[in-house]
Amino acid sequence: ATGERPAPEPVARRRTPSTVGVPADEDAPTGAPLVRGAVPGSGGRASGARRRGRNYLPRDLPDFIGREDELARLTAAAAEGGVVCTIDGMAGVGKTAFAVHAGHVLAERFPDGVLFVDLQGHSPGKAPLTANEALEVLLGQLEVEAPGDAQAHWRARTAGLRLLLVLDNAVDETQVTPLLPAGAGLVIVTSRARLSALAGARPMSLTVLPENRATEFFARLVGNDRAAAEPDAVTRVVRLCAGLPLALRLSGAQLAHRTAWPIAHLSGQLSKERERLPKLFADREVALAFRMSHEQLAPADRTVFYALGRHPGVDADAEVIAAMADMPTARADDCLQRLVDAHLAEEAVVGRYRQHDLLRQYARGLSEDPRMTERMLDHYLAAVAAATARLDDGSADAGAARAWLTAEKGNLLAATRCAAAEGHSDYAWRLAISFWRFLGRDLAGDPIELLEQGVSAAREAADGGEAMLNTLLALAHWSAGRVSLAHDLLTASARMEGNTEFHAHSLALLGLMRLRGGDHAGAEEYAERAYAELGKLPGLSPLGLDARIITHWTRGVNRVLRAENHAALPYLRAAHAGCEELGQASPNDHVVTALARCLIALGDHEEALGHLRRVRELRQRIHDKEGEAEALTLMGTALRASGHAGDALELQRVAAALLDGDTRLQAYARVELGRTLIALGRTAEAIGQYEFALTVADEGHHLHEQAQAHGELARTLAPADPEDARRHERTAADICVRLDLHRPMSLPHLRPAGW
Repeated sequence: ATGERPAPEPVARRRTPSTVGVPADEDAPTGAPLVRGAVPGSGGRASGARRRGRNYLPRDLPDFIGREDELARLTAAAAEGGVVCTIDGMAGVGKTAFAVHAGHVLAERFPDGVLFVDLQGHSPGKAPLTANEALEVLLGQLEVEAPGDAQAHWRARTAGLRLLLVLDNAVDETQVTPLLPAGAGLVIVTSRARLSALAGARPMSLTVLPENRATEFFARLVGNDRAAAEPDAVTRVVRLCAGLPLALRLSGAQLAHRTAWPIAHLSGQLSKERERLPKLFADREVALAFRMSHEQLAPADRTVFYALGRHPGVDADAEVIAAMADMPTARADDCLQRLVDAHLAEEAVVGRYRQHDLLRQYARGLSEDPRMTERMLDHYLAAVAAATARLDDGSADAGAARAWLTAEKGNLLAATRCAAAEGHSDYAWRLAISFWRFLGRDLAGDPIELLEQGVSAAREAADGGEAMLNTLLALAHWSAGRVSLAHDLLTASARMEGNTEFHAHSLALLGLMRLRGGDHAGAEEYAERAYAELGKLPGLSPLGLDARIITHWTRGVNRVLRAENHAALPYLRAAHAGCEELGQASPNDHVVTALARCLIALGDHEEALGHLRRVRELRQRIHDKEGEAEALTLMGTALRASGHAGDALELQRVAAALLDGDTRLQAYARVELGRTLIALGRTAEAIGQYEFALTVADEGHHLHEQAQAHGELARTLAPADPEDARRHERTAADICVRLDLHRPMSLPHLRPAGW
């Protein structure tokens, strides 16, 4: 047994995209038929062996010892299935080490995967993970994007799966309950507190090691021969450490790296230190071991030790620690490696370092450099700006930038919270805006918290950022379905004084919002007002150029939705040209896809395909599955319209396989897939796709897509079931009247071009 072990990664670190281009139903949402020839309810599945789930546990400890009775209880629970076991005990007693060890022992019994998340319930300087943050980690380990309703999605995805789930370092029952899966697996929860209110859980408490086991463990750490030569000194060390695994490990590490020291020398030092040690915290034996280890460090290693303790995230890389410690990265990395060797830091995955909670508390209490936090924030501001600038530039670095931002997401959110909490308001709002460009692609959950902190910080700093953050916060609430709140925030932004471009940008976004809500006259009015405001300015910044792109896009799509494609084309070409003027290496996807839809409707399939191929290549390169799926779906539409329905079907099946969370895009893709199946004479399969589209459109309250699905079902069912067809036709017509549409068409995705 040893002290607590770290999580293997920060929030969302290992979110691995599903295999691109393989329309296997393994990666599909429950109920989504993707096997060739399958329709809803047919039960069709691809043949072949079931893919084994991944193991996300941290590394097991080779010197783990003891806890045989507790392991036997967990083994019995694993055989039953559907059991939750809680493990409580004092800090440093080895709860995490035991849970990880048990997980590795039992892993083979859980073919669907072994998942792990550190809930940060007792981590100094860190807030416990929220349910959405934890679910994002867990869904990411299942290789699934976290949608708006992450809890419902988690339970749906885990139903029928046999998983082992380790929820480490829980603060209380309320943090754990939303994370419990629906399948018949095993859940292991560790916490310093007894989680007695967790319904149906089986509790077990870990205590310190008995003296014989503690002696055996310490002997393994220092070497059995060395321990056998000084049995009395070993006994004194074990008793001074009170049998606490973490204290024993730290004491053993000192001897392992100082072969000339007799064990009696260590026991003597521990005895002296114990007498004069101030009571830093309740775990006196651990504090004693920490102090002894700390005093052996070189000055540079101490500085890095303090920096790692002050870092607010789940873990840290050498670059940010180097910035905090004000030293070159290579030197900081050497220091970190020495801390790992001394068991004063852990390298859970290559290049990522963190400390046990008690070590962090100890290090934070010793750190005296007030500039460490500012240097960390300077580093993150520069690094985020560099990474987000590469996201859409079409270069080979774009994928690396996205991977870095994904890996650092939890740390960047924590850094923003830290900046706000420690009075660095200017840093807080600027970091929120910088990181928004990445988080804003998945407008839900974390961005709202980040932006709310940013708005408060900008208001406190009073230096011009509030209007911009208010606008971004409106977009996040809009995407999360809180349209009224988003409208109020945008209206407030439009009224803020001092910047005409901000005013125009807010008006443009209000037009976008009216278009999404089906108010086509209101959309046109706001777009015209925004364009008029921009016309008063002698020149435009990127913000103003973005506002102009939005106005062109809104007016163009408004006309496409009314089947006025000739009138729409000049606006959409102007939006496309605006993206190039803004300096984007690749114009915004949603501008390009709207232009492509218009071109397809006008019969210019080749130009449309040219635009869409470029979008698909870029989205594929940076692992944006939804962007790639939208491009593939439209490419299929263009191919079908030009007489190549077979080729269209291939692309649209791939597109459907890539989609999971976005119900609007799922509905649109399934309708287009159904139309292609109709073109190939496969009516029964097409009906299945239309019904699936209607289900997800209803689920997401997407009126345009509901109208599409009802309209296609009306046309397809008319020969065999005219009564049902008339019902669908009436519903589609009612929605079109409500939206003031000539006919039902899907509304393209909405993302401002410049953010």
